[in-house]
Amino acid sequence: MPRTESQVLADTMDKTRQLIRYYISGLKTADPYQSNEFGGIQFNSLYWLTAHLIWAEDNLIVRGSTGDSVAPEWIQHYHLGSDGSLHEGHGDFKELLDLMKDVHEKSLAHLRLLTDEKLDAENKLGFGFGDGDKSVRMLIMHAIRHEGTHIGNFAFLCKMKGIKMV
Repeated sequence: MPRTESQVLADTMDKTRQLIRYYISGLKTADPYQSNEFGGIQFNSLYWLTAHLIWAEDNLIVRGSTGDSVAPEWIQHYHLGSDGSLHEGHGDFKELLDLMKDVHEKSLAHLRLLTDEKLDAENKLGFGFGDGDKSVRMLIMHAIRHEGTHIGNFAFLCKMKGIKMV
């Protein structure tokens, strides 16, 4: 049976997230709350990066197509352009990883059900990319490339901490 476009997009997002989880697993002994400096440049903490990915997946896939959210309101602290600080009362990193898994599963379940018509519709955030495409499809493609871009951040954190992953 042929897979729908939304199923292919969901599978791509899932495989991309699996690679991020691989790098996070290498950082299990690192302090997730510590901001990292390299070459005089401050980098976001492991906690911040992880929370930012939760925000982005919820924002770009779920909120962008429905206007609703599957993440707690406090995750908005980790929005695009935020200052890199941790949300007050941020909690345990293990709890954040559980939330990451929960939001990811809900986002993928939602994504897999989107019809071509819903993918063609204008996204609820009004975001346009490149040629001005404001479709839900483009927003989901951006979510995938955003996720992929941040793989480099996690890989770099591993290198900064002397953790060999490949």
